[in-house]
Amino acid sequence: MAEPWARVTHRDEPPARRRVGGGSLAQAIRFNRFELAGSIADVGLMVPLACGVAVASGANLAVIFACVAASYAAVALAFRAPVPVQPMKVMAATVIALRLSPTVVGIAGVEIGLVFLVLALTPAMRVLARLFPAAVIRGIQLAIGLLLIKSAIRMANTPKALPGSAQGIHVGSVTVWAGVVLAAVIGLIMLIHRGRGRVPLGLLVLAAGAIVGLVALTLGVGHVASVSGVSRNAIVHLPSAGDAWVAFVVLVLPQLPLSLGNAVYATEDAMQHYYSDQAARVTPRNLGVSMGVINLVCGALSGMPLCHGSSGATAAYRFGGRTAGTTLLAGAFYALLAVAVVFHASPLLVPGAVLAGLLLFVGIEHSLLVADLRSLDAVASAAVIGVATLLTGNMTIGFLLGWACYAALRRTPLRRVPVRWPRLTAWLAPRPQVAAAGLAASATAVAPLAPAGGERQ
Repeated sequence: MAEPWARVTHRDEPPARRRVGGGSLAQAIRFNRFELAGSIADVGLMVPLACGVAVASGANLAVIFACVAASYAAVALAFRAPVPVQPMKVMAATVIALRLSPTVVGIAGVEIGLVFLVLALTPAMRVLARLFPAAVIRGIQLAIGLLLIKSAIRMANTPKALPGSAQGIHVGSVTVWAGVVLAAVIGLIMLIHRGRGRVPLGLLVLAAGAIVGLVALTLGVGHVASVSGVSRNAIVHLPSAGDAWVAFVVLVLPQLPLSLGNAVYATEDAMQHYYSDQAARVTPRNLGVSMGVINLVCGALSGMPLCHGSSGATAAYRFGGRTAGTTLLAGAFYALLAVAVVFHASPLLVPGAVLAGLLLFVGIEHSLLVADLRSLDAVASAAVIGVATLLTGNMTIGFLLGWACYAALRRTPLRRVPVRWPRLTAWLAPRPQVAAAGLAASATAVAPLAPAGGERQ
């Protein structure tokens, strides 16, 4: 009997996946409106964190964006698939909270880059993979999705998130600002209408947000946060032994478990889920080497530490990205931001509520990757990781509790109890092969290529 999701058809996404990753570089890259939409899918995460790190540490924001742009370009050429580049979120949050110096930020990038190179170039990466079975990986993805939803709500629930919103709604001791309502509406519209129409909805939302921000600023009712674009600090900073120690203990050690789980194993899983054979080059070893080289270079320039991320794979796919053209266009976008910052233009023109709406959409879609799990013990383990991480804000705690749950339940009868997800789940986050089947008619949007031969179940 067919699974419930197999009976659902979808016409609301851009053209289907095609086997392009294994061919020539020219085959692996396409430029069209869908790739453009996929390229801006992560902007709601990258731009606020990059600006926050620059303001808190005094780092050069133009250099940060230039490093991001170069990393996207290198990743596109190396993997020939839409492999995401994201900020290291634990590091970024710590830098913002403690206002660490750009010297410490830079040496932290070098240190974690060296760690990942050692792991990737030795058998350690294969050994560590045993700690990340499917249930744990899906739990990490669920946790990241829930944290994105939480971040979206926080981003939207401020008086400055929406220009001209002077009052909020008081619900008990909590004040709900208009930005939350707008973010929820954007997220709902993105879920219902994603991919329909000739222009991807993500592009329309971001463009409309930029216009609203510009008009509000011109009329004097908006607020654009000031960002120190070109700092007076030297681009290259020589760290002391104390800087290196602080960077390793305060930044690298807390980040490492999350990066192993999300940026390596969960990213490889998500890329295989969405892109199948096209992501043949996306392996834990190659992801580790990529992050190692990127952070050695960016850290030497006092850029922000970067990684890959499973939520970025979801964002790129659901926004329409299908080839490495998405990644190259993202690199071009951040290169333009770097130039804009040099000329003192703020990258925070788009209202926070609009960015929060895009982030909310990605968080929901990413959380629903957990619906691939089919046994009760696996779902329970993933749920423990997600809920524990959401409540504590600490992925390491969530991972340890979830792994303990997985180890305890894997030999119980719960392993044989099937879980049937509601059809709503398939509608909210259609499996890639289902979306592909429903979109055969729209394959003319990009040059036709041979269809993928196998789907990852």
